[in-house]
Amino acid sequence: KFQQGALALQREQFDEAWLHFSECLRIRRHVYAYARQVGVLGTEVSATRKSSVDTNPIHLEISVVLHELGVVGFAQGRFSQAFQMLLEERAILENLHETTSHSNRVYQARLTCLTWLRKCAKELGDESEAEKYTKERTAMKKEAGLKTKEKHLVSESVMLQHKVIDCRLLARQFALEKSDSNIVGKEKLLNVLAELKEEISLAPPESMARAATQFRDTMMIWIDEPISKRRVPILKACDSLRDTLRAHGIQVVDSMIQNKR
Repeated sequence: KFQQGALALQREQFDEAWLHFSECLRIRRHVYAYARQVGVLGTEVSATRKSSVDTNPIHLEISVVLHELGVVGFAQGRFSQAFQMLLEERAILENLHETTSHSNRVYQARLTCLTWLRKCAKELGDESEAEKYTKERTAMKKEAGLKTKEKHLVSESVMLQHKVIDCRLLARQFALEKSDSNIVGKEKLLNVLAELKEEISLAPPESMARAATQFRDTMMIWIDEPISKRRVPILKACDSLRDTLRAHGIQVVDSMIQNKR
């Protein structure tokens, strides 16, 4: 059901995507029922979190579906409903943040969730709420940077590599679209490009950061152009970034995407 929902979302069949993701959520709530409320809730927005965890097991696979429902709701203009889905996603992620071993994945999901919550708040006309999510996201980034420095780790470079890979994949999909109507795909790419910019600012000034900066600059030049103009320069930028990734020992295979041409 999740893959069917993802495909419908990519095709901008939003009603169908909502149905598939909703059914997927129902199934996963049953499958992961054993994970209901096992952590300690934080004090902030505790009422919202309590109401959501009563229904949602504390599991990453549940939060992923809730996020997609939030994205679909946003695309449909149902901002209040999208906001609620994202709040439920956030409640799970905040619990997982305290208990999970998948810290980097949860961290990235928390950042992305805050980005979409901010977007929903703006659409709902609540600028103070939007500003609150902006500040929370900034604080998270600073906290992560301080922890990394204290432990003398190179996680900034690793996180940059992960974000570069995600961004490059979305960029290729965007370049290979058959029409200019995929608003959701463009919105997702713009969000990831914004996240990439933040990762570049935290990472050491090495070859990966320079390549990522050049890639992002190229994307921002061509992203608003029609397919006939943007496809070739974006694909060339993706190829150049692929070479940099491979030079860093990261395997990149594009055969699955190339078959869509």
